[in-house]
Amino acid sequence: MTQNEEDETFEQFKGAGVYADLMLDKTFKKAFNPDGAESKKCLIALLNALLEGEIPSPVKDVASRDKEITQGSNENRSTVFDLYCTDEIGRYFIIEVQMARQENIVNRAIYYASQAVTAQGERGRKFNYELSPVIVIELMDFRLETKGGDYVHKLKLRKKSGEDFTDTLNFVFVELPKFKKKVEELSCDLDCALFAIKNIKKLKAMPPKYLNSSFEYLFSSAELSRFSKKEQAMIDLALKAKWDEQNTREYARKAGWEEGRAEGLAAGMAKGQAEGIQQEKLSLAKGFLKKGISANTISEVTGLSIEQIKAL
Repeated sequence: MTQNEEDETFEQFKGAGVYADLMLDKTFKKAFNPDGAESKKCLIALLNALLEGEIPSPVKDVASRDKEITQGSNENRSTVFDLYCTDEIGRYFIIEVQMARQENIVNRAIYYASQAVTAQGERGRKFNYELSPVIVIELMDFRLETKGGDYVHKLKLRKKSGEDFTDTLNFVFVELPKFKKKVEELSCDLDCALFAIKNIKKLKAMPPKYLNSSFEYLFSSAELSRFSKKEQAMIDLALKAKWDEQNTREYARKAGWEEGRAEGLAAGMAKGQAEGIQQEKLSLAKGFLKKGISANTISEVTGLSIEQIKAL
């Protein structure tokens, strides 16, 4: 949370009340669903805008894949992606939205990519390790520990000379807080996509610039009036979880600056913060259950396991 946002009320944080926050799992998946005609156009435009110069040919069509992968883990651990799809020439795309700061976000992306690579393996001697490219895109509502004003970071395996070594693994990290452009400054598809994803909840109407653009559908897909009362309640609860977690982190950061004399304080703060966030998630889950929302949906929103939810 920035200095200017510290004094925001929750009502201000929720936005103007016209459009839902596109950084929530539910609304993002709806806006960029590979299986919908209009949402597919938005997804293709987003992929091409983010990957310009990184892939040899633009994406022309996409198809969704099962978002859960279980191969490749000795613990048989499942990995569930926000969006997982392939394009017409077999490239794999994993798109994730991260609202709250994630530890080891880069390693997390590498793990995702590794799962998708391993899933391409075939049993038997005929498998020759011919692999299709895997591209992981992380849209983050927080900053990485990076210097400078660059908000899009594109990475792949390259030679020391700068030439591409292989296109099997590709990563794009987007730091949305660093994207500062205003409507009148938007000049390309990437600008328009990131502006809408970051700011749509604050807008009261679609800017004229989006009319007949690649991302016009984002505004109709995010209209709160099109969501049921139950869906709107879920959106509010998810935003409250996001708000509370940001406030908790901000408080912990301030406390660390003011009292951080002993080395053990950081570990104690981290433990207390984690416990507080866990209690908040459990409280939110109880509220969901009272409203009749399914355990699977609650698990998606809160990150709690089905077992934890059923035990409430």
